[in-house]
Amino acid sequence: MVKKKVKKKKVEKKINQSSSKKMVRSSAKKINMALRRLIFFLILFILSWILSYVSGGFFQNLFKLLAILFGFVSIALIIVLLILVFLKVMKK
Repeated sequence: MVKKKVKKKKVEKKINQSSSKKMVRSSAKKINMALRRLIFFLILFILSWILSYVSGGFFQNLFKLLAILFGFVSIALIIVLLILVFLKVMKK
């Protein structure tokens, strides 16, 4: 029996210049959303920090851990908010 030779097809990826250069646009809706989430996580951070000093035992460690977690999320949201505001300023 003779086996047939199979030709391998080369697939070329076509890259559009418009799709490779997507610009991130800053809008008022995105800024308001980031600001609302920042305020929410700051409130959670402050609340958990206060509860870590009021409570004792296991709950004290739990609330301190939550405060650290909410603090990191708040810092990340501050960075996002600064980037969005910077993009809005550079747009004008």
